[in-house]
Amino acid sequence: MILDSVPSSSSSSVPRTAWEDSEVKSQAWEHIAHGNVELVLRSIAEEPCFAKMRARDGRGPLHWAHEFHERRLIDALLAAGADAEATDATGLTPARMPRAPPITYTAPEDAEDEIDYGGDDDDDDD
Repeated sequence: MILDSVPSSSSSSVPRTAWEDSEVKSQAWEHIAHGNVELVLRSIAEEPCFAKMRARDGRGPLHWAHEFHERRLIDALLAAGADAEATDATGLTPARMPRAPPITYTAPEDAEDEIDYGGDDDDDDD
């Protein structure tokens, strides 16, 4: 189970370690960014090459784990063979990644408290 059931590397024609963007790499970034640690740990255990994959910008799970300060993922990725000295396209190693702010959702200022779906909604909240 590599994240959300994306086919494993054995069924892909592009090696996960190539500096290319892919659905599985995008999902990995999202799961790391949103703190889905257990899911990522399972993916690392089931497919060790997960630790070595790199997106088009040269960053991979170890860069992202440092960026979002996920110590358990950093340790697991290093144990699975991630390269602590791997540089991205700008020359940053994982440990040099700037810390990202927490990912949160903020409603736009013009968002209304209640959505009008039209018609009578029969919930008697008038």
